[in-house]
Formats: sequence, C-alpha cells, structure tokens
Amino acid sequence: MSDKWEFYKDNQGQWRWRRTAPNGNIVGAATEGYVNKADCEGNARRNGWETEEMIEEDKAEEKAQINAKANDLYEKHGFKGGSEFAAGFEVERVREMRYRVSHHNMQRNLMVTIVILLCVIIVIMLFNVMKGDPKTTTLSDKSMSELKVMMLVLDPKMDEEVIVFGDTHFDYDKSSLTPEAKVLLDADVQILKNNPSVEIRMAGYTSALGSEEINQALSEKRANAVREYMIEKGIAPERITVIGYGRTKPALYEMDPYDTDSKEAQANMRVLFEINVK
Repeated sequence: MSDKWEFYKDNQGQWRWRRTAPNGNIVGAATEGYVNKADCEGNARRNGWETEEMIEEDKAEEKAQINAKANDLYEKHGFKGGSEFAAGFEVERVREMRYRVSHHNMQRNLMVTIVILLCVIIVIMLFNVMKGDPKTTTLSDKSMSELKVMMLVLDPKMDEEVIVFGDTHFDYDKSSLTPEAKVLLDADVQILKNNPSVEIRMAGYTSALGSEEINQALSEKRANAVREYMIEKGIAPERITVIGYGRTKPALYEMDPYDTDSKEAQANMRVLFEINVK
C-alpha cells in the first residue's frame, strides 16, 4: 500500500501538500505555501510524488530520447548496424528503470526506518516521564516557606524536585486575561499571600504561527499580564519576575501552524511558572 498525497489550501489561501503513510503518520509536508497549485505539485514531485500518468510520461520521454540518439548514430554510421545500436540503448533503458525502482524502494525503506526511530524515542520519553524523574509534587506537599525560585525552569536536573505551580492560557494573538484565567489566578494569589517568602518567575509562550519577533513580544506581554494581575491582587512586585520564550520550547509540536484552534496550538498559548525545591 503506497503513501497518500494530499493538496490543500492553508488559512492564508496558499497551496500546500502533505504525505501520509498507510499507518496514518505524516511523513512529509510542504515547508512553504504556493500561490499556484502547479508550483505546489512541482515541489511535491521533487520530494517523491508520482502518479501512474507521470511514470508513463517519463517512460515516453525516455523512449523518445533513446530513439533520437539511435537515429543520430544511424545517420553517423550510414544506417549500418542499427539493430545493434537499438539493442544497446534498450539495455541502458532497462538498467535506468531498475535503478529508479531501487532508488524508490530505498527512499521508502529510509522513511519507514525514520518513523520507527521516532516511535522508539517517544516510547523512551514516555517511560522517563512515567518513571518520575525528576520528582514532581504539588504545593501542598512541602512547606512554602522553604521554597526558592528556579531561574531556569526548563529541563530540570535529575536531582532536582520541581513543583508545578500552574499555567494560564490565552486566546490566539491575545495577551489579555480571560475570566476563566482570572478565577484560576485568584487561587494562586491566595497561596502566595499565605506564603510571603515565596518568589516566582512567569514564563510566557506562544503558538507557532507568526514571526519570531512578534511572538517574542507577545510572550512577554502575556507574562507581564499575569504579573500585573497578581500585583493588583496584593502580591509585592519584587516577588515576581518575567521571561518570554516566544514560539520556542513548545509544550506540544504543531503539525499545522496555521490551525490555531488545534489542541497543540491551544496548549502553547500560555504562561507557565514553576518553583524549584532545593
């Protein structure tokens, strides 16, 4: 069973292609959009897309080239030994066809190997998460008076114990807090008021759509929006620092950056803050 090729228009109205394996995994996709579908198909063909009609056209073109070369040789040698020349070119044609089939099979096997390796990596990552290293706990499990801020909240070391304090999500391209987000933050504010020695660091993130500069600024606005809300609720400004990561370090990989309603994009539009327990 061969891979499935799809051509579609993204949210910007530009043509893109996507290649899906029989097991449902996406094994290839256009890295940019095209105004004309023909240009998109040309890019897909350079990446392995072929139809039966294309293969027949290639065969016909190859046959025409062989006949042209044979005719040139016939004329050069006074039409003597023409059948021998034709037989020689036929051998070359068969050899070229075998090479193309072998190359196609090699590409397919390479793609299958990559998919298998990715599956193995995912299984290993899930195993490490379920194993519990580093140990993750909740705020209620440890005295808040002993907690300190972890200045680099991502990629904790194996001997660190990380407390997940919470996250706040935003609408696409927005830095204003939703009513639901304020309700969750009110609970966090109360915890901070009950533990005045705790300091936290807000880390803002965005989805993949948009330029690096715009998303960087948006992530900082989101982090500052959470900080300002907590200050309004009575938390001392010096207890809260902020950092923006833009579209880097996503929580989930977005297969289609233009689909801002996907669960992956929604998960990445957030402000996260964590506390490191020494």
